[in-house]
Amino acid sequence: MKLLSTELYGNSPIYLQNLLLSFREYVHSRKRYGMGYYRYLHQLSSMDETDRQSEQKHQDFELRLLLRHAAEQSSFYQEIYRDDLTDIQCASDLQQLPIMEEALFNNRIDDIHTQAIRRKKAVFETSRIGQSPPLWLTNTDLQKQTAVVDHFKKQHGAINLEMKRATFDHGNFVPIAQKQGAFWRDIYYLNQRLYSAHHCTNPYFSGLVNNLNDFCPDFIDGLPQAILALARYINEQRLLLNFQVITIFVETEFLAESERVEIENAFGCFVRQWSMKTDRSPFLSECVAGNMHFNMRTGVMEFTDDGEVLLTRFHTKGTPLIRLKIDEQWMPVNRPCPCGSVHPVVRKPSKPISAFLQSKSRGRVTSLYLATIQEKFQQVAPSMQFVQNSIEAIEVWISGITIVPAQLEQDIIQEMVGIFGEDMRFIVKGRSTRPLQETGPASLIINNLQFPKMF
Repeated sequence: MKLLSTELYGNSPIYLQNLLLSFREYVHSRKRYGMGYYRYLHQLSSMDETDRQSEQKHQDFELRLLLRHAAEQSSFYQEIYRDDLTDIQCASDLQQLPIMEEALFNNRIDDIHTQAIRRKKAVFETSRIGQSPPLWLTNTDLQKQTAVVDHFKKQHGAINLEMKRATFDHGNFVPIAQKQGAFWRDIYYLNQRLYSAHHCTNPYFSGLVNNLNDFCPDFIDGLPQAILALARYINEQRLLLNFQVITIFVETEFLAESERVEIENAFGCFVRQWSMKTDRSPFLSECVAGNMHFNMRTGVMEFTDDGEVLLTRFHTKGTPLIRLKIDEQWMPVNRPCPCGSVHPVVRKPSKPISAFLQSKSRGRVTSLYLATIQEKFQQVAPSMQFVQNSIEAIEVWISGITIVPAQLEQDIIQEMVGIFGEDMRFIVKGRSTRPLQETGPASLIINNLQFPKMF
């Protein structure tokens, strides 16, 4: 980003800034849009994400490649794995390997870097104080990550590099001294126009809309709050745009339904979310059914008994990321998605995952697993609560049902046995109304075995 802070760039006319910015992005983009990008994008386009067997086979193959590469090229993984990799053939075998705590990962990251990356260490920027050290990726890593994002957009009709793209981004490409005029810049090589998110405010909305009408983008992406602010202006002013975008893509974990409706009403198209907020985050993308999927072509996502998430990412050959305990909470939704994709559906818990019940033989069972049962039966039992008064038994209360159908009772008990074990009893009961007081994540759990300590 040094170019954007130079006097040459800041004092140049806008047309020259466009050329300078385009040249800089051309140099940087060669790392992302090399032959590896096009090969992998073609490979992704030929795969069928509704075929569970082939998708699982691809995931297991990528996992073995990553583990073998880490063991051969990283001194850290050579040290901790030794001969443990011989039995790792599929994603479920990962449980045999140790969990990576983030503190350890940060402290040993120089040893985690592979040999090729360590030889090029001087060309990378160091992390700022107080931030986690960045992953150092190979060009192939960057190209495959870019291909995954562009394939997601292609599934929703947007072809990057070929179609005109309007991106709302941080406005450091607009010099600080500029107070009027064009608050956008062109990157000719990428067929992209950048709009300054910092200028998505009342004084500039009219100019931004007029320029969008002139540019006529095929799709829009970027910062959700900037796009939302502009959408509200368009709706309030009842403006009609003279272009039609295919889809709007926003990188966010959560977009409120009212915000989604606001954007879709303004631009007359669907909004699709995706998320990979840091280099240590899972790649998640929204399908046509509105669910968030973890892309199993990019790695493996595990959920521990304590509600923690372990992430293995394939396209991190420069700094292998394997079974890292990440500082994010997601929970699996164990049911098929209407879109047909076999990639796991995940969602944010409505409250932090911390409460638990006790299995007699298997230890703690967090609300993460109980929430999956609630998800599975929400059509016939929309409100459930799990109460434990003894180590021997758990009561399952269903609100809004006085008499629980026998088949529903049997199905719920079967799910509970699978999670808690066969050495416990499960009582399924109905009640006409919700209880006055409910505690635990998502009002899901009451654990009466947790007594307060006496001091």
